[in-house]
Amino acid sequence: MVLLCWAMNAQQLPQYKQINHCPALYNPAAMSWDKQASVSMVGRWQFFGFGYEPRTVAFVGQTMLKKKVRTVFNPGSRIQRDFTPEEKKRNLIWQHYAGGQVISDNYGAFKYLEVNANYACAVPLGSQWKASGGIRIGLRNNAFNTNQGVVLNVSDQQLPYVGGDEVYDEYLSKNYGTLSPSAALGLSLSTKKLNLSTALSHGGIPNAFKQQTSFFDAQWHWNTMVGYTFTVASGLDIRPLLVVKKMSVAPLSVELNAIATINYIFWGGLTYQHNASAGIIAGMEVSDNLKIGYAFDFSTNALNRFSNGGHEIYLSYGF
Repeated sequence: MVLLCWAMNAQQLPQYKQINHCPALYNPAAMSWDKQASVSMVGRWQFFGFGYEPRTVAFVGQTMLKKKVRTVFNPGSRIQRDFTPEEKKRNLIWQHYAGGQVISDNYGAFKYLEVNANYACAVPLGSQWKASGGIRIGLRNNAFNTNQGVVLNVSDQQLPYVGGDEVYDEYLSKNYGTLSPSAALGLSLSTKKLNLSTALSHGGIPNAFKQQTSFFDAQWHWNTMVGYTFTVASGLDIRPLLVVKKMSVAPLSVELNAIATINYIFWGGLTYQHNASAGIIAGMEVSDNLKIGYAFDFSTNALNRFSNGGHEIYLSYGF
């Protein structure tokens, strides 16, 4: 008798390569990095050609909540003119951001649809630094597709399955899915060029709606992002972004993106995930409002024998 043992590591959350443009997908506090209101879409096909590979579509939007300025005038004045009253000086000027996310993720026989609401609050620290905190709250609907998860008969593989596999039977007994809360907390420190952030998401949230299976029981996830923009020349900026992620039972994930922006219109660069993948990123600002981007990555481990790489599309419209 020969006993074989493998150490298996899997991801529970989608992996994004163009996170430079959508940092709020990892940390709700990162909405304070950009004051422009926008709606973005990220579509990713990971491990293309592997079979039942992860496919993700995410929509994320945000806006800065601004206080309306009232215009006051005297209708009885012979010469009427509009004027804006001066606001009282305050030591702290709070900035508020609101947004949301809709994420559809498919991987093998499992898929989920998640809808979240985001909120972030920022306050300046001196003349350059800004501190912010964010929260994300929503619901996730997990589902199990029996057509893509076929189990052979335990006693005779030639006969239809009638039970006996404990894990598979557990999924079937839960009506192929479960509804559970989703949440995240994030903190951020930033300047015009430097961004530091950390966030904790998903894990430890009790399911108040329905008993869930062990697979749908989301684990604790935390991530830390560090990014800095270097101005090399007029119209040429280079921004590296380091992303470190950890799930409670999986090894540390280290990712590095380096993006060069030319004339504030075109961008391109490289992406690398330690012991996982490497690839390229390119895009352009079509107009003052519309941005498009594309990323391609290939596996740098044993999966490259079975996968033709991953593809990711990015679209964003600003208001």
